[in-house]
Amino acid sequence: MVRSSLPFWLAAFAVLSANGQYAPEFEVASVKPHSPSDGPPNVSIAREPGRLSFTNLTVRGLIREAYGLKVYPLARGPDALSTDRYDVIAKVTPETSKEQRMVMLQSLLGERFKLVVHRETKELPIYALVAGKNRPKFRAAADDGSAAEIGSGGGHQIEAHHISMKLLATTLQGFIGDAVVDETGLAGRFDLNLDFNVDERASSEGPTVFEAVQRQLGLKLEPRKGPVEVIVIDHVEKPSAN
Repeated sequence: MVRSSLPFWLAAFAVLSANGQYAPEFEVASVKPHSPSDGPPNVSIAREPGRLSFTNLTVRGLIREAYGLKVYPLARGPDALSTDRYDVIAKVTPETSKEQRMVMLQSLLGERFKLVVHRETKELPIYALVAGKNRPKFRAAADDGSAAEIGSGGGHQIEAHHISMKLLATTLQGFIGDAVVDETGLAGRFDLNLDFNVDERASSEGPTVFEAVQRQLGLKLEPRKGPVEVIVIDHVEKPSAN
């Protein structure tokens, strides 16, 4: 295991600089505690040209968005990673890539939350996305070169167009937290919707993501074990003011 003596966002800057690049930062960013409204919590992630917004995300969810990996909490002390929720709005240039946005979010977490992390590889539970006994309950999309579109809308937690099964597995991983690998054997692109309960805290009505995948898509998430790269939290604080 390699642990940097610098906060991770500074370590990321040093690594990028060594490659002849710079560590990009958001032009403007706002971090505020989420104010819950009446009714079920609405978790949303919007990536628009020039704007990135996260609504009602836990710290764990924000870190997962920044690194794309499963997040492990502090070894000791209270775990506020899954309880405190925040809204983050950031301004970016329209041409900013996904990788640059992730580095920007890493920098923001380091600055506002004093986040320090290290990476480890652990033998952990994972899930395999596999085909069910019957035909899938979603439709194939024309392979016309269109880019995949993934979001939430029309009451759907996941509304996807031109999505591959590998990308669906990655998307589900973001909701489950554990790694998901595609073993469906389904090639091509697809259009699909998926509705499930995303509230980590409440036992509100609605199917779990596992139930929804089976009932609504005709697929299954089967538990396995395998090597997984993870992010381990060494230090995190309540965010500083904007």
